Amino acid sequence: MRRITSLMIALVFAVSSAQAEVRLPSVISDHMVLQRDVPVRIWGMAEPGEAVTVSLGLDGGKWGDDSTVTADAQGSWAVMLDKKQPGAGKALTLTITGSKTAKPIVISDVVFGEVWVASGQSNMAMMVAESLNAKQEIADSANDQVRMWTAGNTVASEPAFTVKGTWAVASPQTTGRFSAAAYYFAIHLQKELGVPVGILHASWGGTPIEAWTSRQKLDGIDWAGPILERYDLSVKNYEQTKAEYLKALKLWEQTRNGPENTGFKDGMAKPDFDDSGWKTMTLPQTWEAGGLGQKDGVVWFRKKVTLPDGWAQQKLKLELGPIDDGDTTYINNEKVGETAPSANNAWQKPRVYNVPDKLVKAGEMTIVVRVVDLAGGGGIWGKPEQLMLSRADGQGQAISLAGDWKYSLVHEIDATNRPARAPSQPFGPEHPHSPAGLFNGMIAPIVPYTIQGVIWYQGESNSPRALQYRKLFPGMIEDWRTRWGQGDFPFLFVQLANYRNPTDEVVDTDWAHLRDAQLRTLGTVKNTGMAVTIDIGDAKDIHPKNKQDVGGRLARWALADTYGRNVVKSGPIYKEHKIQNSEVLVWFTNFGSSMKTPADKPLLGFTVAGKDGVFYPAKAQVTPFEPGSSNPAVSWSVVVSSDAVKEPVAVRYAWEDNPDEANLFNEEGLPASPFRTDDWAGPTDTRR
Repeated sequence: MRRITSLMIALVFAVSSAQAEVRLPSVISDHMVLQRDVPVRIWGMAEPGEAVTVSLGLDGGKWGDDSTVTADAQGSWAVMLDKKQPGAGKALTLTITGSKTAKPIVISDVVFGEVWVASGQSNMAMMVAESLNAKQEIADSANDQVRMWTAGNTVASEPAFTVKGTWAVASPQTTGRFSAAAYYFAIHLQKELGVPVGILHASWGGTPIEAWTSRQKLDGIDWAGPILERYDLSVKNYEQTKAEYLKALKLWEQTRNGPENTGFKDGMAKPDFDDSGWKTMTLPQTWEAGGLGQKDGVVWFRKKVTLPDGWAQQKLKLELGPIDDGDTTYINNEKVGETAPSANNAWQKPRVYNVPDKLVKAGEMTIVVRVVDLAGGGGIWGKPEQLMLSRADGQGQAISLAGDWKYSLVHEIDATNRPARAPSQPFGPEHPHSPAGLFNGMIAPIVPYTIQGVIWYQGESNSPRALQYRKLFPGMIEDWRTRWGQGDFPFLFVQLANYRNPTDEVVDTDWAHLRDAQLRTLGTVKNTGMAVTIDIGDAKDIHPKNKQDVGGRLARWALADTYGRNVVKSGPIYKEHKIQNSEVLVWFTNFGSSMKTPADKPLLGFTVAGKDGVFYPAKAQVTPFEPGSSNPAVSWSVVVSSDAVKEPVAVRYAWEDNPDEANLFNEEGLPASPFRTDDWAGPTDTRR
């Protein structure tokens, strides 16, 4: 009994000691950058009533006075350090000592400079390693004056004290994992300002803006009401809804797959199988585009290739690009690879399979792929250069597998009665789409950190509710500014890039309306900036690789407005218009030295409508500066007209997902923002 009692006492003492230890949020750690020229906050947790002392050291000595504070009844404490100059990039040591803590906490390699928060969804999360010219950018990235702290993806139901994250100094070993947009923004600032630049990066792909806004703020935004009602109801009914879903899914699963791989039993993977009655499809492309139509199920593809001399008994590498959803792949009737439809992101995961040497014989080889698609698009759909067969040792010329394949629909799935998504995704309280979930988990832990401003790249996930974004976006900006308590700090954001296939038709799209909501935020919320990117996107990729220009354009706004540099910060921004008979005169700000089109080509991208609301392609021409103008801010204009509209009422510019023809720029090469002069209802107006 005495031995047990002694053990219990030791455990209690250990727990008490652990609770007494001073704790810091992860953002206060080695290699951190502190904001120069203003008092900066250092904070943490300790034993209630514990005295905590914070001091800075330089070259073994002190730099300024110590700051001491007593932890409150909840154990929270915070001190404000006197404002410091950058110290020519000199590294300091931050020491935190608790009166009841055995050992002081020592934070090394601390520098003063400029600190910005970078947040948003996947285009902010996209790494340098995935950006344009990544190999060279990473190789050239060594710079101890550029640093980034990256938060781990975390959802929380209440504001968290800390989140997993570490600081890293830019180097060929670390930069590849940095947010690309944030990194290129940082290196522009660092080069121009000559001081360290630190980025607090917290982003998560595919997330909506309401996840990044506090619940208290969302409760005060009328247009957010439907979001909160849906979420609260789904949480309330979560267990019952999930049980009903699983029951329905089980019933559906029993009928959707049909007999297990009957094609293999029928010999479809054998080289001598008779596929003369099969149809032909050119790959890669989805089978919907390839002629099969809107079908879900199991489709077998076959292709014969002739191997070059010297390939026999060699190990090969088979590349098929992404396959939607799952596949089983055979060489000469032997399985060489398989990806289940249920695998994470299986539909977009490029397939790379090894072919053992024992299957490689001289002459002809038969490649067979059984594709299973459960819903939506299906097939082998990547890029032609992703389909190839090559020697594993890199010798010889690779064989392209793009082109004609034989195919047969073996089993069709009736997806019309497929149950809805499981309620745990996105309706559960731990899902990244949950209102305030990412604010609580990833932003609240860094809110006390003293910063200069924010850069933001998000909006794609809210495009189906673009009208609602008009309220949500300014609301989130106000929310962050209020909680940081640093006034109306700079908030710079990226307008959605061009995406999807261009069209010759005059259309009204979700993305156009989301860009409009972003433009309205620029015009109504003070100290904001917007990087226009409709010229550097990718029609085929929602994640364009050119993040260098994204970072550079954000940096222009910061250098001009925050740091007072003589920099043209933006391309032309719509200011006002005037109707004159059958023409509309449109004036702009931010036109730089002048407005122009590349190579002085005809100005395109404008449409005009009469009171019937029907838009027609328009003729447009830049009119130059008028000497003696009393208002130089609107001294450049565009004259817009259309023979189809005698009495114009409204003008729009670059109003589509991918306005590839839009070509209004300023002399500095920055594109004009899409805009409209009307406020007519759009396709997202009824969506909340």
